[in-house]
Amino acid sequence: MEQKFDVIVVGGGASGLAAAIEASRGGASVLVLEKNHVAGRKILSTGAGKCNFSNVRVTPAAYHPPSASFLKRTFAALPPGEVARFFGGLGLLSVEGEDGRLFPRSMKAQDVVSALDNELGARGVQVRALTEVTAVRRDAAGFLLEASQARPKWQKAAPKSEKLSFRASRVILACGGPCYPQIGGTSAGYGLLRGLGHSVSPLSPAIVPLKTRETFVKDLDGVRVQAALFLTGGGRTLGETKGELLFTAYGVSGPGPLDLSRAAAEALRKGPVHLTADLFPEYGPAEFFALLECRTKTFAARPFTHFTCGLTNEKVCRAAARLAGINEAMSAGIVPARALRAFAEVLKGLRVEITGTLGFEDAMVTAGGCDLGEIDPVTFGSKKVPGLHVTGELLDLDGNSGGFNLHLAWTSGILAGRAAAQK
Repeated sequence: MEQKFDVIVVGGGASGLAAAIEASRGGASVLVLEKNHVAGRKILSTGAGKCNFSNVRVTPAAYHPPSASFLKRTFAALPPGEVARFFGGLGLLSVEGEDGRLFPRSMKAQDVVSALDNELGARGVQVRALTEVTAVRRDAAGFLLEASQARPKWQKAAPKSEKLSFRASRVILACGGPCYPQIGGTSAGYGLLRGLGHSVSPLSPAIVPLKTRETFVKDLDGVRVQAALFLTGGGRTLGETKGELLFTAYGVSGPGPLDLSRAAAEALRKGPVHLTADLFPEYGPAEFFALLECRTKTFAARPFTHFTCGLTNEKVCRAAARLAGINEAMSAGIVPARALRAFAEVLKGLRVEITGTLGFEDAMVTAGGCDLGEIDPVTFGSKKVPGLHVTGELLDLDGNSGGFNLHLAWTSGILAGRAAAQK
């Protein structure tokens, strides 16, 4: 027997849970269908388990592809500060961290999920887990959703799949994207969108670690440094940022490279791409070389390793010395000026060639998705299918790291939920 609801939300992630809360506040009967064994699972992994749920510096410029006109209307309908107030209304205290990032005061992502769950329970919203929607159809009576009972990953024996069907007057697609498939990421939502006649642009991982051609990064695996980063390709600068650079066995990661990863992936389709790291951005080139010359005099009779001690990370100094052709066993005072200048140039411009990105398993967000021209920026309602709303990662709209993507998820969910509650 079909179960009928005013609003069915497909997906119990960030945008889906926010949408369910707002739809229920508007007086609608709401059902959330979630294929994982619990709702909000991906939220728990955000911000290294601390959940960087928003940012006080939200503007359209923090999002890609360029969609200023779309987001201006979105943020006019729900000003960015309203997201923090939404969570404050759920009892969640927040604190501001570096670069305007907002976290729960407890620094626990579980508290964000619990606050959402508590509100859903208090409002009588039904959340059905382990239920995977396989088709959504629009007919004269509204929407018919077909689903199957999903098998828990820990259950080795596959039981007979139970076929289910549900009816709703309005549907909110909040299925998320394929990032972190190990904890439930999937591209199934894009198939539902195509089945309903929506256009979906190609998907690619974004905010993702970068692979490099150079092998010396393996010797620096695990080293973290602060740097000014410049992404170049085709003879021009494609992007720049400042932040932490993490060396890995395959390349580079950390907040800085992650912010540049989307531009890197796009540029690689056209030709070679390089990342240059200035490890001493507080010094100009001449000033930095003068600093090193002074150190050679101070440590003239000592090994070069004494000269580099305290300069920056020891492994980075060793790698820079090798690239500059300096034998670390020699005394600092006899290092040729040409080699010392090369050493300075490496530390002020450590250059690596980007060969690609890691996959969706290591990406924080998906680039690509539902064409924004087919979505209303105030209600996140479909312009093609009356009564359908599309939110979060399903949209062809992704932001920088720092809480911007979760902010958009909450925003789109809140606005979609409010609109869907209107009969």
